[in-house]
Amino acid sequence: MSSKTKDKIIQTAVKLFNESGTGAISTNHIAKELGISPGNLYYHFQNKEEIIRAIFESMISDWDSLWLLPPADWLPSLDDLIAVIRLSLRLEWKYRFFYRELILLIKHDTKLKEAHQHIQQQRMVEQKEFFQAFINAGILSLPESSKDVDSLLTSCWIISNYWLSFVEVSGAHIDENRIEQGIQLILSVLRPYLASSN
Repeated sequence: MSSKTKDKIIQTAVKLFNESGTGAISTNHIAKELGISPGNLYYHFQNKEEIIRAIFESMISDWDSLWLLPPADWLPSLDDLIAVIRLSLRLEWKYRFFYRELILLIKHDTKLKEAHQHIQQQRMVEQKEFFQAFINAGILSLPESSKDVDSLLTSCWIISNYWLSFVEVSGAHIDENRIEQGIQLILSVLRPYLASSN
């Protein structure tokens, strides 16, 4: 039961943070929304920072399933690439408060900052390896220069991580069409490196 309560606290916190932002939501708000006492919440998390770190760990777990490296003999299609981008954008919407407030969150919490920097470096390496499968399949032809590859991946990373925040800040409604627009933005960056047959 303890583990289930902890998971419910995390899920409820994500919902409230997405709706109102971390600054407007206290641990008391989370406990009230969940229908438990503040003391019960503090049994699992000492403060809001611990909850946010736990949410980040949950995010990493979700991303791990997305960036699980495929078998060496896997020959993906362009549709597979689009599917991964779509799943990525949906995950970012699930945890949108984090991307919306990232700079403030890591400025406020050194532990979170270190964890985020570590996972960002890891994800960049994983993306390079992931893209290699599409190169092997003839879907992509990336630049030979390592710096150019890094720049290309960084551009895709920025669009992927901050496109939905951009839409939200502009006041537009987020729906499936916005996610599809994000996919097209990333593909526009990759288009010069897509095989002509695609």
